[in-house]
Amino acid sequence: MEKLFPISINTNLCVRCQKCSYSCPPKAIFWKDSMRYVDYNKCKGCLKCIEVCEHGAVEVISLEGKTLEGFEIDENRCNLCLNCTKDKFCFQNRFKFIESEKKINFDSQNLGDCLNCLKCFKDCPQNAILPKLS
Repeated sequence: MEKLFPISINTNLCVRCQKCSYSCPPKAIFWKDSMRYVDYNKCKGCLKCIEVCEHGAVEVISLEGKTLEGFEIDENRCNLCLNCTKDKFCFQNRFKFIESEKKINFDSQNLGDCLNCLKCFKDCPQNAILPKLS
């Protein structure tokens, strides 16, 4: 069965035209600190944002036929709030703050044990945690 998760904004392709936010009935797409974000508690998965995006910046994450290789942290979005390093953010506490590098790292060892729940992707307040698929 396909595991479909709401949309993600690819910051490398987004030209900040705002068509996606204007087309979003529940107003789940918004700007903050000159970056585009998605409120996953509001997103209904209607995909109207994808229909209007002429640059392919709005993407749906589907795990069908793909393998989750872990998660990467978008350093442009991450403000080091450290929510992801707290207990119960990730059921397996896979996010660690690397003090010497001032960044968050995802522990991909024993990835087969990861529940693939995508809770971390959904719950990051900055939308900085992105799944790596192959």
